[in-house]
Amino acid sequence: MRLTTSRYPAAWCTTPTSDQVKPTTFVWIPYGAAKAAAETAVKAICPDSVIARTSLIIGDSGSSHERRVHALATGQATGALFTDDVRCPVHVRDLAAALLELASPDHVGIHHVTGADAVSRHELGTLIARRDGLDPAALPSGRRSDTDLPGPVDVRLDCTFTRQRLSTDLRGVREFLR
Repeated sequence: MRLTTSRYPAAWCTTPTSDQVKPTTFVWIPYGAAKAAAETAVKAICPDSVIARTSLIIGDSGSSHERRVHALATGQATGALFTDDVRCPVHVRDLAAALLELASPDHVGIHHVTGADAVSRHELGTLIARRDGLDPAALPSGRRSDTDLPGPVDVRLDCTFTRQRLSTDLRGVREFLR
């Protein structure tokens, strides 16, 4: 059995979270509680399963984050990209290749499958805008910690364990958005 979650249910991580850490933090948010419950159930039902935790998935202009950056940069949407909301974006092709490798019976347990670079949503937006010929200065910025939005601000996943076991290069966003 293979389970892939969009990111690990851990909150307020100022250092990268190991892929061997149990989901114990922001379970008071239904979204986090559902992820923690799914991981717990999968491990209980199928101990030899793979649980792949990932982050923001970026492609070649098709992801929701890329569409949001385009809308903000062109004035078609309002809002801000947070300078203190940190993730480790992964390219969709790198993620797909890693998941194919993890489908092998040789792999079990929890694996973090993210890109190598930890960036704020605003820095990510700037990189996307530059790649796509948009003006990065047009992107409004803000601080998530100044809002009442629930959930983690800094989610850095330590992929050391996974990188040692896969041949797939999980590139950083600064590399794949050049």
